[in-house]
Amino acid sequence: MVSIAGVLHVFVKDCVTFLHPQLGPTRGIIDKIYHRKDLGTEVLVKVDTLLDANQFKFMVPNSCLFYLPDSTLILYEQITVVSSAIVCVQEKPLDVVRWNRVTDSFQRFSPNECASYLATHPLKAKAAGRKVVMLPLILFADDTSGNKSKKWHKFESWYLLLAGLPRHMNAKVENIHFLCSSDSMSALDMANPIADELILLEGSGLEVYDALHNEHVLVIAPILLFIADNPMASLLLNHLGGSAIKYCRICMADRDESPDIISAIRTLQDSLQQMVVISSQRTQQLKDQHRTLYGVREDSNPLLHIPEVMATFSKAQKEEILARMKAFNFSGFHVKVHGNVCYHHKSFVGRDYKAWSQMALFIISPYLTEGQQKVLLALSKVFRIAYCDFFDPAEADTLHQICVGFVHTVRDFMPSLLRKQKVHYFLHLVESMQDYGPTSAFSAERCESFNSSVRLQNIYGNKQAPSRDIANHFAIVEHLRYICGGGLFNSNERCSKGVKDLYDTHEVQGFFNSIPSKLLNADREIYKPGTARMATSYNGKLNLLKVHATIIDGTILELQQLETPYSVITHLGSMDDNVQEYRAVVSNCSELVHSGDYVELYPPFCEFKYGQLLTTIQLKSGRTLCLVQGFLALQLPNGQPLFNDFECPLFTLSRTLFTVDSTRIQKAVSMVHECGNHCKFEKSVILNTVEREQVADTKLVFLHDWTQLLYCLNVYCVL
Repeated sequence: MVSIAGVLHVFVKDCVTFLHPQLGPTRGIIDKIYHRKDLGTEVLVKVDTLLDANQFKFMVPNSCLFYLPDSTLILYEQITVVSSAIVCVQEKPLDVVRWNRVTDSFQRFSPNECASYLATHPLKAKAAGRKVVMLPLILFADDTSGNKSKKWHKFESWYLLLAGLPRHMNAKVENIHFLCSSDSMSALDMANPIADELILLEGSGLEVYDALHNEHVLVIAPILLFIADNPMASLLLNHLGGSAIKYCRICMADRDESPDIISAIRTLQDSLQQMVVISSQRTQQLKDQHRTLYGVREDSNPLLHIPEVMATFSKAQKEEILARMKAFNFSGFHVKVHGNVCYHHKSFVGRDYKAWSQMALFIISPYLTEGQQKVLLALSKVFRIAYCDFFDPAEADTLHQICVGFVHTVRDFMPSLLRKQKVHYFLHLVESMQDYGPTSAFSAERCESFNSSVRLQNIYGNKQAPSRDIANHFAIVEHLRYICGGGLFNSNERCSKGVKDLYDTHEVQGFFNSIPSKLLNADREIYKPGTARMATSYNGKLNLLKVHATIIDGTILELQQLETPYSVITHLGSMDDNVQEYRAVVSNCSELVHSGDYVELYPPFCEFKYGQLLTTIQLKSGRTLCLVQGFLALQLPNGQPLFNDFECPLFTLSRTLFTVDSTRIQKAVSMVHECGNHCKFEKSVILNTVEREQVADTKLVFLHDWTQLLYCLNVYCVL
């Protein structure tokens, strides 16, 4: 176990000098190095305090030390200090005695006890004076298809991530490293050689050359966690999955018990004993019974869906739901829900379910029973937790109560959903967040995106030995990354500057790391925050508009409205000028915000934190301005915000128009119109072309009453 105090490498069993709260600089032997979740990032060190004669006299004034040699140190107490209190590493003492506070007497160690207590930590002995680098790893296992249809030719693969990288870097495709893949072997079969090397890396470490510091170091690479979807996680843990009586792979929850209770946590020792019991059964029938009972299989191992309510809707209700969805403003959404959700929801993929989960509460609530509404509201709350980017340990209890409340709501109103494992797993969600941070830090999605790289190698390979060819490809890519990135080879050689410059070009980076061109070109002017995009034009020519407006402190007092929607151009002072109108602007979150979208302003403009982007213009001077119509937050008489039934804050769309600099557009947000009884359905005639003929088709459309200016902020739109 290794920790760093200042620039020192200290180990368990090291003799150090530390700052004692009463005695000042004091010697001690490190017993434990650990970290507490509730104390932030501070590393704690538990130290056995070793006192000399004078220090012991100060702590125990009435003691008698006449028979102890002057070189003897006294093990007085065990205290906990922070790592920054360690000053330096000392030579170990030759003789130590223990002070017993109960009997007020000294106790000598036996020769074996003393030798064990003063022995050097095995890791320090192996390091032999070299630096020790801790490199925690994350392993990911998944299966994917080997062809374009993603339906057949299954490959099972192992990937590797470095857990110590910052979260925004760990999510990048270039930081996901391929280990192995096979269409004929399971993930468990491939795990044998992987496990052997992991044991070596975590146990005795590996000596490598550090090119940055030009020295050899000892690398210890323990496994921080495994990431996998539910089926693969159950397979790797020898768990039967949802078919077992004890269906949870984390605890011993039983189907006959209440699902809102966390049972005894499973341990490795208990699982191994259960495997022995299963293997000892004489007949296959008895083995199957014990597997189902324990939820464990004895094989050798080296290592939320939408509530099913769509079927209850009538045809007329489904038409209304589709009309509501088409009238929904997808501002703030990264992905839109396409197609007929009422009939095709079973063929949705993950991104469709995510988008639907962020808007379903506002679309189908009028058609749900009170109990179904409560379940959907509770599901929306846990959805925010399951896809969070920030986690405050002080809020752990509150978040856990939200998860427990969801399970209770499902139990009371939709007990059929309790058969799903994922409902119970929400009880363990916050505990995992306390261990590994926000869910984005251990999400499987970033690794699943790497499956496309493996799939493409099989599609465009010769398919004679796909596992070998895929592995060879990624091995070559890793070697080229290292060499072209400036790594040392042939002892002290590096690639030339020309090669490195070529490697850093966008085209080569995109080829090696499968990085989308949008991310590679993020440094270009058109992708910078505040840049106007999508200029309006007429007959292929840019549309220059001439308007007049009077503005004081950014608020419009007098305005000439043009004929085309949102074509309102403003400037500081009174002026007549030709300016260029744009239909979109790049926000500070590097996303494209279109005219008509709802936006968050930072810093806020007066009392307006949110507004609707009407249009964007660019003046001759090059300055880019955005015309925004502000939202006013509704408040109770005591100043607290007012919420609707879905616990979303309410706003009213004001008549105030104002201009802000384009760099104040922070991001697009989701604002939902509070329809009430004002908005209505209408039959609309749509002309479709069928075999060169115009055919009239009648469809139901949902019309918002825009004279009603009440909106709510969709706090469940988090992606």
